[in-house]
Amino acid sequence: MTDPRATFETLLRAAHAANASDVHLVPGERPRFRLDDALVPHGEHVFSSDEIQAIAKEHFGDVRLARQAREGSAQRPIHLSEGIRARSTLSMTRGHYSIAVRFNSGPLELSLERVRAPDVVKEWLGASHGLIVMAGPHGSGKTTTLYAMTEWLNQNRAVHVCTVEDPLSYEIVSKEALVQQREVGVDVPTVAAGISAALAQDLDVLMVAALADLESLSAVLHAAETGHLVLVQVHANSADEALERIVEATPPSMHAMIRRSLSETLRGVLFQRLVRKPEQGRVAIYEALAPNDRLLATIASGGRLSGLPRGEGSLSMRDDIASLEEDGTLTPEVAAEALAWIRN
Repeated sequence: MTDPRATFETLLRAAHAANASDVHLVPGERPRFRLDDALVPHGEHVFSSDEIQAIAKEHFGDVRLARQAREGSAQRPIHLSEGIRARSTLSMTRGHYSIAVRFNSGPLELSLERVRAPDVVKEWLGASHGLIVMAGPHGSGKTTTLYAMTEWLNQNRAVHVCTVEDPLSYEIVSKEALVQQREVGVDVPTVAAGISAALAQDLDVLMVAALADLESLSAVLHAAETGHLVLVQVHANSADEALERIVEATPPSMHAMIRRSLSETLRGVLFQRLVRKPEQGRVAIYEALAPNDRLLATIASGGRLSGLPRGEGSLSMRDDIASLEEDGTLTPEVAAEALAWIRN
């Protein structure tokens, strides 16, 4: 293998052309492409440990190699000239490097219309301060929607936007807004350090793509409390659960304080997951939780966070599924499967 970069890029283009969602490089194995739900070997060449190590050094660089050695894995985005975008992860198996790549399925031109986010999201993004929570399970497309929110701000508000990402997934070019993106492990050592740097630079809007620990959660809530608009991503299976996750990420002695902070700053929670369209591709279905006085009082008083009352502009996932079925985006069978997921 004379050129590790060219070898890797050729493999990625082949995987993309085959409509693979993932690529796996493991020493002593042929590359594997994930096609639908199956891992399928590609070609006849068996990659050696030395070949994968050469690709890792060329693709990830010294900073990310050091992070892998320190933390067990490292990631970086991939942007090829054909518009192919992906996220690569470096890890180790039996003392040797292995590489996994996941292709981004979201639209290249990010917009709230393209991801069909509910109208109420624009109201939240127009606020001068507060907390917007973007929630969903792993692989639900929530990162794409989070970036679509950020791009809406970029195009519509003359504000200073700072992001803290781990890893950086999309490159945002400043338009109406001034956008600074910081990648953990490259630009800043931790999420909390990235937030601290942003707060020291005349910040208007903070976007945090991953809450890593209690320190980063505390920094996010502090930013929302001190007059900034904050967008944060949380892994959860419903809008209510996203709020529960935020509270339960702190020691019990802090729950009252965290609830009070949420009740004072929350602008809304957007939850999404993806369902397959009958013909090809996937579409997002949404739950939007817009706060009202009763909801905020329930949060502050320590009441149950499941089954919270909803304010004006809220959207249930059941209603969103019905809308997609009505306009023909989903068949009755797919809609029924999505509804069954909600009930379970």
